[in-house]
Amino acid sequence: MNTKTAAPLNCTVAQQATRRLTIIGVVFVVVGLLVMLLPSIATLAAERLVASMLILWGGAGLWCMVEMRSAPEWRYGAGAFAFMLIVGLIFVIFPVAGIGTLSILMIIAFLIEGIVFILLGLRSSSYLANWRWLVSSGACSLIVGLIVVLGWPNSAPSMLGLLLGANFLSNGLSLVMLSRSGRATT
Repeated sequence: MNTKTAAPLNCTVAQQATRRLTIIGVVFVVVGLLVMLLPSIATLAAERLVASMLILWGGAGLWCMVEMRSAPEWRYGAGAFAFMLIVGLIFVIFPVAGIGTLSILMIIAFLIEGIVFILLGLRSSSYLANWRWLVSSGACSLIVGLIVVLGWPNSAPSMLGLLLGANFLSNGLSLVMLSRSGRATT
């Protein structure tokens, strides 16, 4: 194998990867800022999106199960998909219930994301120059999750959108800073 052709290819791949990481980071920053400017609208939009997906998933799954009536388990699947469809419809009819449920799910997601990013940052400290940005982003996610928990249930309507935006912003900045460390090594 010719090593002269392999080195530029690896360098090019690394440059493309850092460029993509920068683009993704900038998109996250922009989304985060937009969500933080309109937190109540972002919260309601997220709830409506989840409701729509549950209705679509439940309806399509229910249709699939009805088509599979010859299978002995079709009733179990039909029950599960009917449940998703009903939950989606409840979220459309009662958006406050949807926002509350989504808040609980986001609390869990923020806390898990925080732990994962902190562990990933600490684990990559030996080979990533800007590993502290991952740890910082994880700490921000943990703090966001704890803020929502402490303000529950009064914080759900507006705080969820605001904190979701802050989470996007911190993750975006983290990705941009990681891409900068990748450029320094290529």
